Amino acid sequence: MRIIALLPLCLLLTSCQTTGPLDEKSPYYIVPSGSRLLLQQALTIPAHSAGVLLQGGRVVSGKDVNQYHPHCRLEVNDVRESLQIVAADEFLVRHAHQEDQMVSVPAFRKAGLSKAGATPSFNVFRTILKLESPRQPQVRLLTCQQWSEPGIGRHVTIREIRQALGEIITLQLPPGASNGAR
Repeated sequence: MRIIALLPLCLLLTSCQTTGPLDEKSPYYIVPSGSRLLLQQALTIPAHSAGVLLQGGRVVSGKDVNQYHPHCRLEVNDVRESLQIVAADEFLVRHAHQEDQMVSVPAFRKAGLSKAGATPSFNVFRTILKLESPRQPQVRLLTCQQWSEPGIGRHVTIREIRQALGEIITLQLPPGASNGAR
């Protein structure tokens, strides 16, 4: 009888355990403020756009990006009629946060690509880095994300962000950064 009475207490105590410090492999480890992005080469933002996409260490177009794999978009403030060049530079990460959103795609249903009455949906998991450079104040964000089916997705890890950026952009965490959890 005493054993049965102790069971809820044991369950309560074990549910409070933590998993220990988070690291770059965890989707819950957020890039710490004070991190740096080193753009190793100039990037060209197409006309009528405010950003350039990177996936697998190379620049990709919107039609070539695989939304279900980690990819990043370097963004500037303005959409222009002509190309914009972001020069090689160092950017300070002022703030980073994660967000996720469920998106429904009624266009699939209209095009006959889903079952009658069903509207396909997916989750978008984003990590957004607010950037700053006195030399290029028009550069504002690096958004890294991936899509997933509802209920099975997660945020990209720092390791995956680095793989998406490849050698084009280097992400450096501040010395001593050990836990970027929320």
